Amino acid sequence: MEMNREHWENNPLDRSYPFKLFFNASGETKPGQCVLFLHWHEHFEFIVMRRGRAVLHIGSQVCEAEPGTLLVVQAGDLHTGFSRGSEQVEYVSIVFNGALFSDWAKEEDYDTLLSPYLDGRASLPAYPGRCGEEARRLIDMAVAESGTGFSASGRMIAKTYLFLAFAWLARTHLPPGQAGRVREAGFQQERFKELIRHVEDSGAPMGVREAARMVSVSPHHFCKMFKRLTGRTFTDFVNRCRMRQAAKLLLETGLSVTEVAERVGCSNPNYFTRLFKQYVGMTPSQARNRALPDRTQAGGTDW
Repeated sequence: MEMNREHWENNPLDRSYPFKLFFNASGETKPGQCVLFLHWHEHFEFIVMRRGRAVLHIGSQVCEAEPGTLLVVQAGDLHTGFSRGSEQVEYVSIVFNGALFSDWAKEEDYDTLLSPYLDGRASLPAYPGRCGEEARRLIDMAVAESGTGFSASGRMIAKTYLFLAFAWLARTHLPPGQAGRVREAGFQQERFKELIRHVEDSGAPMGVREAARMVSVSPHHFCKMFKRLTGRTFTDFVNRCRMRQAAKLLLETGLSVTEVAERVGCSNPNYFTRLFKQYVGMTPSQARNRALPDRTQAGGTDW
């Protein structure tokens, strides 16, 4: 992953078959290590844990996952994940657009059962629990079809399994009478996304009170909400962004270490060096003297 990768993931899907499958695996991890970078996209996503244990933050929900756990990401939801142990973490991600199910739109109950979830008026739970076991079985069968090389018949069968899984979750979930709450939750996330983009782009220090004003909530509520959405404290997130920007400046410019420190809001070079080493794992001089390894992929050091 690029050091300055944006948190919004532009992942276009094929119009004729709007579905992609990703197999994700880390090496050995340590507790709290990032195994799913913070991002969002305008598609739905099923995540099925295959190995290891992790905590995933999806929207404002915090979900513990172990092998066999199914998690659901709504279109537009912020999501990220962190290892809970030292073992390898593996999971399958199935990213799809609601258009995948358009062939069923002529069915009599489509508008009642599925449309509220597909158009954002209602939301499936990020962690379906036991009611998601049948959906996970269907998703596993869709994944198995990928082993066929996705022939025409394989695509049709996989698409059918995914439709059944989505319909099963919609049927077993609470009736879609929460449209107002879902829209408000989505509006809150949008405000936090704007803040995240601002911090990412500026690489400058920002305090909790200023950030809370940007999203129009109290500092106390802001801290709780930010941690639930991203899995990190706001101060930690800001420092990671600042040190990512510092690493980029060290590699791509001829600025001195002191000048780089000033660019990211550190007037004390010694403090900057300590902070940089804390997040990057090496001193600024060491980073400049060698190509900085990719430390943000699952299995690397998340900084």
